[in-house]
Amino acid sequence: MTCDRDSAARADDRGAVVNAFGIGSRPLRVMMAVFAASYVMLTVCANFSESLATWQWAGLTAGFVLFLVAGVALLDAPGDPLPTPITVVVAALAVAAVAATLFSLPFPVTEAIQSGPPMGASVIVLALLAVRGRPLAAWLASAAITVVAAVWGQISGVGSEYGVSITLPGYAIMIMGSLFSLMLRPMARQIYALRAANERQVALDAAAAAAAEVRDRRLAALDERARPILTWIAEGRRFSADEVTVARLIEAQLRDGIRASGLDVPEVRDAAWRARQRGVRVVLLDDGGLSVLAEEEAALARERLGAAIAELLAGAESGRVTVRIHPPGRETLASVGVDTDDRVALVGFTIVDIRDPSALRDKRFAR
Repeated sequence: MTCDRDSAARADDRGAVVNAFGIGSRPLRVMMAVFAASYVMLTVCANFSESLATWQWAGLTAGFVLFLVAGVALLDAPGDPLPTPITVVVAALAVAAVAATLFSLPFPVTEAIQSGPPMGASVIVLALLAVRGRPLAAWLASAAITVVAAVWGQISGVGSEYGVSITLPGYAIMIMGSLFSLMLRPMARQIYALRAANERQVALDAAAAAAAEVRDRRLAALDERARPILTWIAEGRRFSADEVTVARLIEAQLRDGIRASGLDVPEVRDAAWRARQRGVRVVLLDDGGLSVLAEEEAALARERLGAAIAELLAGAESGRVTVRIHPPGRETLASVGVDTDDRVALVGFTIVDIRDPSALRDKRFAR
């Protein structure tokens, strides 16, 4: 799972457009590994019978390592387009790898396949460089490789024309890679922009649906609790003292649902109702501290916080109790304050308390 998260983070760093082309994906990595193995096999088979000197094998190995470094940089480097320093390094590595390989071959070459692996590797590296948004650098490096090959051909005795000719097939692939970059990169960017816009619209729709659900729930509660009283008022009915008390309790409960939606849970509603019946003045406030939590964590906080607040309200016999969910960004998530004739107490709840039920059980009003 950690590897998956790391891969996702690297994909985000490379940019949406590059990811649309599969740069850095597992299939491309597998293909690059297959090509690297083929490179080694062809180089060894083509030069095994030539009795090359140690320095020549070292040069061939150095060329392969330079290509390998350039390929890894193209697959893993962040940014889109590829950052300029990395672009320069990759282009220079490709030219240096071709030079190191060609000048390590026997003079003159006896088989055309001897120059095949470095030419093929350079084309792949520079085509990927173009796809990563740097076609100009790729073409400049291709031109430099042609110059290197011409010089090598002249020195090795096969002729500069032969040196140039072995680089010409790569230009066809470079043209395709450049066109692919210039034509499809804007399309990929548009696709990801549309996807981002769709995700934003889905989020807005979900928020609207949640708001509608809250509104419907509040309307249902209003209909259930307040309709009988409003009907009695419309009928001109005289209220008894007990009915007036109940009406005031219902009004306070409806007000809690508006001012403290984060505390609108059965435990808190019932505890606040009973506390007010005992003559306690209960004030519930919600300044949005739960809204920034993840959905599951917010639900857990609401459940455990509601149970703790209900227990604290049950112990209040008089005076004033103020329960407040704090604004986002504060260390204290919520607090309960008690102000009576004989004591003043303040109990704070942090997110750590919410996650640890034993810490909640230890929360008590100071006597």
